[in-house]
Amino acid sequence: MHYEPGYAYPLIVWLHSNGDDQTQVQRIMPAISLRNFIAVAPQASVGDAAAGYYWQQTAHGIEEAQAAVVQAIDHAQLKLNVAPHRIFLAGYGAGGTMALRVALELSQSLAGVVSINGPLPSGLTPLRDWMSCRQLPIFWAHCRKSRDFSETLLCDQLKLLHVGGFSVTLRQYPAGDELPAQSLSDLNGWIMESFASTVK
Repeated sequence: MHYEPGYAYPLIVWLHSNGDDQTQVQRIMPAISLRNFIAVAPQASVGDAAAGYYWQQTAHGIEEAQAAVVQAIDHAQLKLNVAPHRIFLAGYGAGGTMALRVALELSQSLAGVVSINGPLPSGLTPLRDWMSCRQLPIFWAHCRKSRDFSETLLCDQLKLLHVGGFSVTLRQYPAGDELPAQSLSDLNGWIMESFASTVK
């Protein structure tokens, strides 16, 4: 809203949850901000319009997701004025897990990663290059009543990230597996605070 071509905007690359599609970004951005960011959303390659699309945690699925993220960033930079040092990868549910996975591979190109109720990926050694990616800021939102992402799993994975020296901001919400609106507002605040800390 009120796009200013002379201003370099931060970019949010949004990865939808399983069973949805890239249009999810149109529903979540009003709760984040329609003024502060440019947003773009690739779509998972597996699925269909009737049942939705799904991120696959396989070698091929990860490669496709990473390529889709890179292509989405390139597309946004071609069309609009994007601040290259303020690109954030974010996702919800399985999209949050894939966002973490891809961000660990592309950490040098990103300003941060956001996972809303998406656990750390497992299998295919996602933390194999942890020394080079642990400087990447992580915003992790967890739903306490989630059936897909238990508090026990959260605690185990949080310990792993702390041992690895990662910078993690954790927020918990009294919700099930639905997307908490407050998490989107908090995402906006976290990104804007990261700008303020770099200016100081």
